[in-house]
Amino acid sequence: MIDDPAVLAARAQALAARAKLDASLDIAKQRLNPRSLAADAMGGAADRASMAAQTGIQAVRERPAIAAAVAGAVGLALARKPILGWATSLMGRDDATTPPDIGSET
Repeated sequence: MIDDPAVLAARAQALAARAKLDASLDIAKQRLNPRSLAADAMGGAADRASMAAQTGIQAVRERPAIAAAVAGAVGLALARKPILGWATSLMGRDDATTPPDIGSET
């Protein structure tokens, strides 16, 4: 019965299927390894960041005036408090440090 060709073929087929399953499990373990997942995520993020940077550089080269206007607007928005303080002191109306005239009549 062991020498039966059908049994031998079934055993060979079972061994081949088991080897294929083991190989698939090894691949799945490797892909689901936290280090592999982190490395894949970092590589993907780096690729997307590089692509975004290249797109930004290309847009600036194509439209430098618009890029300068946007950069200036962002700079003004970020520095609005110091600019307003400078402008009010330049006009001579520094309300933050000058006390109001109370009780003095002209």
